[in-house]
Amino acid sequence: MSDIALRNISKIYENKQYAVKQFNLDIHDRDFIIFVGPSGCGKSTMLRMIAGLEEISEGELWIDGELCNYHEPRDRGMSMVFQNYALYPNMTVYGNLAFALKVRKLPKKEIDQTVHKVAKTLEIEHLLDRRPKELSGGQKQRVAIGSAIVRKAKAFLMDEPLSNLDAKLRAQMRVELAKLHEQLEATIIYVTHDQTEAMTLGTKIVVMKDGIVQQVASPDVIYNTPSNLFVAGFMGSPSMNFVNAQVGKEGEETVLYIGGQETGKKVYLNRNKGELIKDKAMGKRIILGIRPEDIYDYETAVEKGCEKNTIGMKQTVVTREMLGSEVILYYEIQGKSQSIRLGAENQTMPGEEIPIYLDPDKIHIFDQETEQNLLYVEER
Repeated sequence: MSDIALRNISKIYENKQYAVKQFNLDIHDRDFIIFVGPSGCGKSTMLRMIAGLEEISEGELWIDGELCNYHEPRDRGMSMVFQNYALYPNMTVYGNLAFALKVRKLPKKEIDQTVHKVAKTLEIEHLLDRRPKELSGGQKQRVAIGSAIVRKAKAFLMDEPLSNLDAKLRAQMRVELAKLHEQLEATIIYVTHDQTEAMTLGTKIVVMKDGIVQQVASPDVIYNTPSNLFVAGFMGSPSMNFVNAQVGKEGEETVLYIGGQETGKKVYLNRNKGELIKDKAMGKRIILGIRPEDIYDYETAVEKGCEKNTIGMKQTVVTREMLGSEVILYYEIQGKSQSIRLGAENQTMPGEEIPIYLDPDKIHIFDQETEQNLLYVEER
């Protein structure tokens, strides 16, 4: 395995448009790196530049201390798994797995041992005599991954490999990929637009928008401490709730007035957040962000000891989603749909009112102009 360094890498097309702009990242041995973002954000283009399938317009790609911008794909030591499997339809599973080894003219015995070892790891030994058209989507994906593994690459590059599978198979394959990463002690760079894949698989997540990196961090930091409004809204389902508010002060306490002081809706911040915000944004209008699971009904707020922090927040439920172990209630504030995630025992129905309470420890505060998280402190 290897270390990969991406230094100020950009991809510029003939019309002077940037697909990727000033991309910087250090990828270390055994990392599971996830590039995530909406369609067209540049994540697949970045992966293809690492693989050598796209030219790098600006910047440098270093692999194990060697500048590799102009190396052919076969000389970079990378192994690629594509979204559409890329299997040879006229070959058996055995033939697909063995093909790259035969090209390298390895001894027949070594090829056979390697193919069977990889097939056993992926639990596809019983499929070795079948052709791709006889396989399910999940089986094809295992074979495609196996074809990459046999090459013993420095890093495995995966471009939305699970997107063609149904929801149940995707969940199963996520588990298998995580196990495989541990077994192979591999470096994996993985592209997806699926935030669940990003959160469950990655050791480090790179969130992209419009070709620009928004934040690079571990899954828990990305989720709990987003650097800006885009990251906060993109990661999580249902997404984070956002409302306009104003920072004020009552006695020694810092308070957020939802929609302004005249509405009577307000949230008192805890001491740490209050001290930070009163220095940065006292009197200013900001965007308050909070995740659905960090909004409580009265009973839960009492349990958490924060029922006195929220004043005047009584909302009319518009829609209710029952998800078995939990229920999601939707309501509207400032003309925008908001959601709250509660235990399944909550029986509030559409048309009914529910008092809601915001967890002061879980509130995020964003600047209205820059959209940066005013409570964010970059990891060192």
